[in-house]
Amino acid sequence: MPLMVAGLLTAGLFTATPALAAVLPLTQHVNPFIGTDNSNSPNPVPGGAGGSTYPGAVVPFGMVQFSPDTPTASPSGYRYSDTSIQEFSLTHFNGAGCANNEDLGILPVTGNIATSPGTNWTGYAGSYTKANESASPGYYKNRLDTYNTGVELSATKRTGFMRLTYPSTTTARVLINSSRSATGNRSGSIAINGSQLTGTFTGGGFCGSSKTYQLFYAIQFDRAPTGFGTWLGGTVNAGSASTSGVNSGGYVTFDTSANPVVQLKVGVSFVSVAGAQANLAAENPGFDLTGVRTAADTAWNDVLNRVQATGGSAADLQKFYTALYHVFQNPNIASDVNGQYRGFDQTVRTASHTVYQNYSGWDIYRSWASLIALLAPVEAGDIARSMVLDGEQGGLLPKWSHNSNEHFVMTGDPGPIIVSSLYAFGVRGFDTASALALMDKSSNGGTTQGQPTRGRQAGYLSRHYVTEDPSDSLEYSASDFAIAQFARAVGDTAKYNTYMTRAQWWSNVYNPESGYVQKRNADGSWAWPVTPASPTGYTEGNASQYTWMVPYNFGSLINLMGGPKTAIQRLDHHFTQLNGGLSLPYFYIGNEPEHGVPWAYNYAAYPQGTSAAVRRVMTESFTTAAGGLPGNDDLGATSAWYVWAALGMYPPTPGTDVLALHGPLFPSVTITRPGGTVQINTSGAGAQYVQSFSRNGVSSTRSWLRYGDISGNATLNFAMGSSPSAWGTAAADVPPSFNDGFTPPPAAPALGTNLAQGKPATASTPCNANEAAAKAFDGSLSGKWCSLATGTKFLQVDLGSAQNVGAFVLEHAGLGGESTGFNTGAYNVQTSVDGTNWTTVVNVSSVRASRSYHQITQRQVRYVRLNVTTPTNNGNAAARIYEFEVYSS
Repeated sequence: MPLMVAGLLTAGLFTATPALAAVLPLTQHVNPFIGTDNSNSPNPVPGGAGGSTYPGAVVPFGMVQFSPDTPTASPSGYRYSDTSIQEFSLTHFNGAGCANNEDLGILPVTGNIATSPGTNWTGYAGSYTKANESASPGYYKNRLDTYNTGVELSATKRTGFMRLTYPSTTTARVLINSSRSATGNRSGSIAINGSQLTGTFTGGGFCGSSKTYQLFYAIQFDRAPTGFGTWLGGTVNAGSASTSGVNSGGYVTFDTSANPVVQLKVGVSFVSVAGAQANLAAENPGFDLTGVRTAADTAWNDVLNRVQATGGSAADLQKFYTALYHVFQNPNIASDVNGQYRGFDQTVRTASHTVYQNYSGWDIYRSWASLIALLAPVEAGDIARSMVLDGEQGGLLPKWSHNSNEHFVMTGDPGPIIVSSLYAFGVRGFDTASALALMDKSSNGGTTQGQPTRGRQAGYLSRHYVTEDPSDSLEYSASDFAIAQFARAVGDTAKYNTYMTRAQWWSNVYNPESGYVQKRNADGSWAWPVTPASPTGYTEGNASQYTWMVPYNFGSLINLMGGPKTAIQRLDHHFTQLNGGLSLPYFYIGNEPEHGVPWAYNYAAYPQGTSAAVRRVMTESFTTAAGGLPGNDDLGATSAWYVWAALGMYPPTPGTDVLALHGPLFPSVTITRPGGTVQINTSGAGAQYVQSFSRNGVSSTRSWLRYGDISGNATLNFAMGSSPSAWGTAAADVPPSFNDGFTPPPAAPALGTNLAQGKPATASTPCNANEAAAKAFDGSLSGKWCSLATGTKFLQVDLGSAQNVGAFVLEHAGLGGESTGFNTGAYNVQTSVDGTNWTTVVNVSSVRASRSYHQITQRQVRYVRLNVTTPTNNGNAAARIYEFEVYSS
């Protein structure tokens, strides 16, 4: 796919970076087609089969996204495998999961207007040949074979540019649809006055909402048309200069016998037609496609040069810079060149700063917010100011908003987390007192545009958990944690204490018996059994996935699980698959709740697990193909994950400034910010395990940093190797967990070496050949011993010699991803020195735990035997043991 080489001059489209030693042509590495087709997720969330990106023309944070729309492309507008185009429209979301936008469709055609486009719009779609299609930042090119017409698109912040190259004909036409969008047909208007067309468009309906908004437009052609007309419903009116209503639109006709090129430019506004005209006059005064295209490329090159990565492979550079390109497409500029914008109270207002709208809150709080704060602190300041304005005008910080409407999509209360993360990563210049008041208001009956963001807050406050949905409970607790951190940062100790106490309510939906975050009934009892892979009762996930969504207190979570050894086993099992979808007990990179899970290994003092998992995901789940994103990009969220991963660090704890380390992808990365330059140097780049690390020449074994460590000039040196090292493996090396607000669980026993791992084992006849005794002693949860033998079923291990034994761990079906109904119901453990004389040291019945820890008086033991008398707690006859571990104490 041809890509443009970047220009090297700015054109006022974006805030310039500080001076660099050398500006690199980085737009050449961007492939806008990545993410435009299906990915490899076996069971995606609805609408999540691909990245849902679009290839059309846009500048950073642009109000206009001028891109083709194809027949099977919802929700993004475009699917790479389609070979016909229904229109080129002005607005698109980068990677949202619901049908959206595609406002004001424009389509070049030739020939007569037969049936009305108002009732047969898709009948005018034009086919194309993939070889004729290309895209680069700020530019798109194609040729509609049906009409033998070339199409080129570019954009400024608030305008689009289209150059059409027709065949020689007297019936070259441009159709303008003032009604049709991705979410249905609504009332619009069009007025044709020579070479200028103006009108209104009604968009909205995001994710099934009834809310709409008005888009105002002004189109200017480079010459007067030879004819024109309008349509309304099924009627075409040649010579009509205006119309309005549902299924309305208009067309202009040109004679291209002597001059095949027709150019048009279009300005948009959410305020007025006058605003659209002013935007067009200010940003796109001539008919200079080369100039507009060059300026757009330059704007992108300036942004991309904020992070100069060198030394990687062509594929790695393409994945990295395309991800960075996607990160900067949202939110979108919502104010006109004169500062006017439509607020969340639907009033036209004026701001002295750029106003941004469109926040995919649930998606972007995990990776995107801290990245945009790091790389674009000036713009992030205006984003924070805009979010506070939204709250002041609408009632609360935005949750999932589309233009000036709050749509309440997804769960939780993400606005406070985004603002807290921006602040933690150095963003200033917004009203922090107002921000904190809005955060607090959300927890105390506040509404925005007439509805609460926290619809389950009353029950959450009374029970200290959300009974309807344990994932929703975690979302509320995560938001409370972020509010607490923000309150402390701005000096409100009382609110810090209040919200930290609430943040620790996460522990009320973690069931130590099942070992999972799960549904808890209103009376305090637990729903049983738990099927870790079932998405029922969770928001786009399952128990196996959501159990790890406690990123601010991994330390306590790990202790509740039984300690680092068990946590590592569970993580290893979880990463059996990398994009497992909703109904498997495995990692799902294609959806946001698990984006931070690879770094849980760091908290278990096992950074090699993080490094291996991150590198696998980068290599296997992200590619340079059209299906190269593992799930919806969700307004830059998935791409932000990749950018952090390539930089060698990640913000695992939304709302704080913590950065967990895992090692960079590239030999050299230079991050240029207003406050200084961060230089990342890597020896052994390409290898995945950190051997050593230093900051500003000072070595450190800690597997984490804080934003303050890189907020000014900083040099980070990583030495990487092909084998794990001892770096980051001491208890003092792990990133911080935040325990204020409750009494944390006691530290799990330090188990030491598993004496039984890999030792000779015997057992009752297995269910299958691959479920023999050895599976229970291989140190992993990847397989199990299973037996259907009649009567008592036994599992025995020979330690090889008499040794001191003082504890046992049994890991049952639940930890292997099976229903907890299959957990062992009754059993005993016996020990022997000679294999003949046995002593019963553990005897339990009527149990259903997923993990059992038994400490005994230390004794000399060579043989250990498990006798299962009740195989399950659901009546099934098969005994299942995933791990049987033996320890000295």
